[in-house]
Amino acid sequence: MINVLFAGASALSNTFLNIYLWKLLKDLEQIAIFNFYIFVFTAIGFAVAGWLAKRSDRLYTLRLGIGILALFYVLILLLGARVGSVYAWLGCLQGFGAGFYWLSFSVLVFEVTEPETRDQFNGANGFLVAVAAGVAPLLAGQVLSMFADVGYRILFILSFSFFLAAVLITWWLKLRSGPPLYDLYAGFRPEEHRALWQRTLTVALLMGFREGTLYFLPFLLVFLVTKNELLASRYLLLTSVLSLLSYYFVKRFLTFERRSTFVTVASFALGGSVLLLLFQVNTFSLFVFGIMNSLFTPILLVPYSCLTYDVMGRLPQAVHRKVEYLVIREAAVNLGRCLSILVLIGGAAWFQDALAIRTSFLLVGVTAVIAMFFYRRSLEEYRACSK
Repeated sequence: MINVLFAGASALSNTFLNIYLWKLLKDLEQIAIFNFYIFVFTAIGFAVAGWLAKRSDRLYTLRLGIGILALFYVLILLLGARVGSVYAWLGCLQGFGAGFYWLSFSVLVFEVTEPETRDQFNGANGFLVAVAAGVAPLLAGQVLSMFADVGYRILFILSFSFFLAAVLITWWLKLRSGPPLYDLYAGFRPEEHRALWQRTLTVALLMGFREGTLYFLPFLLVFLVTKNELLASRYLLLTSVLSLLSYYFVKRFLTFERRSTFVTVASFALGGSVLLLLFQVNTFSLFVFGIMNSLFTPILLVPYSCLTYDVMGRLPQAVHRKVEYLVIREAAVNLGRCLSILVLIGGAAWFQDALAIRTSFLLVGVTAVIAMFFYRRSLEEYRACSK
């Protein structure tokens, strides 16, 4: 329930936030820089939240993270057009809040699941989040089309309300204390299974690289090509419905034995999904990419996420070191995301925007296939150490 409310709140406002900034800045490079700050401070937020969670409780950092994100949307509401002059600071604030939230949520997932239940839990969670992420943008598009002058303000108010509801639900969860020692070095170089963990971190970095530009670029391009927020919201509805079906498929059919097959098929499909975009970025190629991406990303992400938690469970003092392991994993993910955006920014500086965009999509497609080989190797090693 907490994650669905969080996803709904984020999808209502954050989906159109990059379009809102585009209307103020009219510069793709500045939008990329905004998202770069988000990823940098997500990693910083993870690290700070980990330190705080070890000394208090993961529920406190969860509530604080949601509170920071609620403040972020309140500031956007109050600043209005002045957002364009302070977008970098706002990106830092959003990333910091996201780091607090996702650290706490990841710890909770690790606590409430076991290797036998993670495939089903992550599939069900992805299914429900896809529902929220599909309904929210359609509602947002309708609001923006009906209330042209105050539409964005309405969306930010609704997001704030959803965040508040998510915080209230956390009071049904129980506090849990643990050892306060916070050792990130041990989280990076565990005494046992070090090679397996660092290979898992390599997969995390590659997955982060793939996510970096995909976090904002495809949807922004759909809006720039169509010039229509309602049509862009329908694009999101279509992709969310397909993601929903894909997550249901994963929940229904994914088992430990099938993880390797799922990841292999998804990786090659996602690699091929960028081919049309290499020739021309238009409505048709963007919709084809969106359809392929929404169908196969869950088939890739769920086995990856499950294996990460499984490997963590094999590391020394997993119960007491889970926070450190998650912080290090997220550092690798956000390093990949930042590198992805730096490639886009560097390409835009050296080439025309169209060529920079195509280069980014090419690298995104190749990265999915490279990550697959590391994943399969990690899965084989995990199987060997589990026997």
